[in-house]
Amino acid sequence: MDDLTDIFDDSRVEEEVEELTAEEVLAKLQEAWINEKNSPELLEPKMEIVECMLEQISTMNDNLETLAKGDIRISLHKMELSRIRFLINSYLRTRLDKIQNNFYFYSQGTADNPSKLSKEESEFLAKYQESVGELFHTLCLRHLPGSFDLGKTGIKPPQPNFQSAVFIKVLQDIDGLEIRDGAGAGRDETIDLEVGEQHLVQYSSVSHLVEGGAVRLS
Repeated sequence: MDDLTDIFDDSRVEEEVEELTAEEVLAKLQEAWINEKNSPELLEPKMEIVECMLEQISTMNDNLETLAKGDIRISLHKMELSRIRFLINSYLRTRLDKIQNNFYFYSQGTADNPSKLSKEESEFLAKYQESVGELFHTLCLRHLPGSFDLGKTGIKPPQPNFQSAVFIKVLQDIDGLEIRDGAGAGRDETIDLEVGEQHLVQYSSVSHLVEGGAVRLS
């Protein structure tokens, strides 16, 4: 990315993202995208990073106008701009897909399941849930006697699979990580993780480490 520094805004970005340079913010966006793609649940939204990169895209487009026509750097910089737009779009689409696939789960915010939705995502969830409810009512529920309460049916709505296996890369040394046996066969174990190691583990065992930045999904 060194060849792109001439079109990035050299000033530090806002305090909300710890006054990082544009290149550092882009690296954080890519990390957030990889984590979100590989996590079975919604992670904490990184909308401040997305907003900062959208501002940088505008700045980079303006800086491209200063390059002489025919400059070979123009095509390279446009390719990089396309890559950044792809990262942003894919990150946002991934989050929306999770919301749509598990909309009932994410609508039930509790102390054990705090909301990880941005303001815009919360509005999207409300409208999507309303649309699905209207569809179910039109196609089926209005033809049935009585009222319908999902909570009384015993049906378990779709939710993220916290028991799924994920690959992680260790970014910080971790002592005494408990790995629980999901089968209940008493095969729980405690392991230590060292920086640079890669492991295949159950997501529920490392979800807190992903959120804290001690490990990265891959």
